[in-house]
Amino acid sequence: MRTTSFVAVFLAVIAAVSIPHRLAAADAKVEGDGYCDYVEGVAEAQRALALAPQAFTEIGYIEPSLASASPEGQASGLRLLAGLSYRVTGLYESSLTRDHASADCRRHEALERVRVDSQYRALDARARVLDAARAEADQLLAAAIADLGAHRTTAQEVTATRLRVEELRQLASDAHDQMSALPPPAPGAELRGALAAFFAADDQIEDYEARQRWLGAFDLRVRAGVDAYLDRPQHPSPYFAVVTLGVNLGTLFQGRGNARAAAGRKRFVRSGHDRLTGDATMPHLRAVVDAEALRLEQTAALQADLERQLETLDRVKGDESRRYRQTVWFEWIKVQAQHAYLEAHVAALRQALGG
Repeated sequence: MRTTSFVAVFLAVIAAVSIPHRLAAADAKVEGDGYCDYVEGVAEAQRALALAPQAFTEIGYIEPSLASASPEGQASGLRLLAGLSYRVTGLYESSLTRDHASADCRRHEALERVRVDSQYRALDARARVLDAARAEADQLLAAAIADLGAHRTTAQEVTATRLRVEELRQLASDAHDQMSALPPPAPGAELRGALAAFFAADDQIEDYEARQRWLGAFDLRVRAGVDAYLDRPQHPSPYFAVVTLGVNLGTLFQGRGNARAAAGRKRFVRSGHDRLTGDATMPHLRAVVDAEALRLEQTAALQADLERQLETLDRVKGDESRRYRQTVWFEWIKVQAQHAYLEAHVAALRQALGG
């Protein structure tokens, strides 16, 4: 009867501890793109196991051991061993798990700033130019339709104007669609030094993993509980407490492997061969900046040339010059939008590179 009661109480304690955690998990809210909540949530679940003691129980015909409260007793008899076992090394393991998840989150955020924030800012600059031009484009289309009604232009010219207006609308829509597929930058987020922050966080991840490998060689536990026979009179003091320490001597030879792993990971991530981070290496980003800086100069020259043409056409009277000005204006808006995109993208990537 006492055995049944003990098992029932043990299961009730486990259920009482686990149910609130399941309810809290169900109510948790995921922020951002969810990655940091994912890695930090996994770490939180692992830390809960590392920090908590382990309840144990054994019931049956058990041979006496050094941990027994009555080792001089007979070996036969129905016996109960129950108590708590606490792994002291779990304290440090919990700290490493938390720090590893935090570094993983910082690495992800830095990588997203390099990849996503720079692209988002460039698309936003393009969309602003196109959105600002839509009102004037609609006015040009309305004027063309009015000219057609007054027989001052042809249906072909109106159709061409419609196509140009529709092209601007489509370009603006595409820019907004691409932006909607990206998470917007966090308020006040800075790109300066994001690449260096990514590399620093990745180095920290390897450092924490090396410490976890080292910690795996040690096992320091405290066990305490009750050791009693259920079918005979109880011993005056059926309680016990034991401290055990286990050390795997292989830890003496871990240093060289950990150092090699850290150097290899650093070289691998920075080389661009990592499939997940290959487009965020310094050589790749510098190549992108150099290529887009050259295009930025070209679009600036083309934009200036089109602006001079618009100024010249503004001084020339007549329907022909007005219709030609419309054609130049639409091309100027597209070049201006592309220039704004390149300018924002180059500036963002230069900030990410550190200046």
